[in-house]
Amino acid sequence: MLLAHATEDIKEGTDIFREFAFFPNLQQKLLQFVSRSAPTGDPATDAEIQSLLRLVRMTAQRNPGKAHLNNEYPPKARAALDKVNMYANLHEFNLQPESVQKKWLSLHDAFQVVPLNMETPVGIFGLKSPKGKQLNNTIGTSLGTMGASKNEGRFRVRTVRKNETGDIVTEDLWTKKENLKTVHGTCCSNAFTSGLFEKICRINHSCRPNTKIRTVTDSEPEEYAVIAFCDIEAGEELTLSYLQQRSESRSTEIRREELLEKYGFRCECEACERNES
Repeated sequence: MLLAHATEDIKEGTDIFREFAFFPNLQQKLLQFVSRSAPTGDPATDAEIQSLLRLVRMTAQRNPGKAHLNNEYPPKARAALDKVNMYANLHEFNLQPESVQKKWLSLHDAFQVVPLNMETPVGIFGLKSPKGKQLNNTIGTSLGTMGASKNEGRFRVRTVRKNETGDIVTEDLWTKKENLKTVHGTCCSNAFTSGLFEKICRINHSCRPNTKIRTVTDSEPEEYAVIAFCDIEAGEELTLSYLQQRSESRSTEIRREELLEKYGFRCECEACERNES
């Protein structure tokens, strides 16, 4: 996430800025993915996805009247749905042009869980060595293996870069997970049902936010506006609520549990610090 502050006093109801999603219709694409019998085209992966979906459906049948898998569902079902979402996000990511992939992996990853035993794209950042600095903000490929001995706790990542003479060099590096962003992790940390945004996704959460989002147009692509929910003073941080409306009135403990599971952080906003419900 990124701290964003008002540069001047803003009146309630003011459009602060507008933005199109660089990856729109996220929820719709997820639903289309799970509705296909062979969503990836790989028989083994598609069989695993169908098995995971059967578990999710069985759980939903045992819990009628609950529209969403949330904290009231068993961890095994939530983990199954999360893995399906991971496959869906990877599938959609690989269909995107490089410009969209770079924007996607420039976002914050609150989880940084690099999958094992499978090759996945990863964003590389925060490397300090001279060679590493050349790879920052580039996309590599995790080979799904972890090192031993001096490379213990590091992931094997295949990188592609230009050397001093302009030649393309492919090299495998052992990289700490702290220097890697994942496709699924960045999506989980930032996604709205309407998609991924370069600026909106960088606004921090508050359980008592001072901004809200509304759709500006109904045509495709849809444009979204960030609007002042109340008067905002110059220098005040802009915040959004990541919670669904029905969750905002719940207790501090439940809000914190939901935010930790869904977005990977423990909320320390003013409302939570005051234990407001």
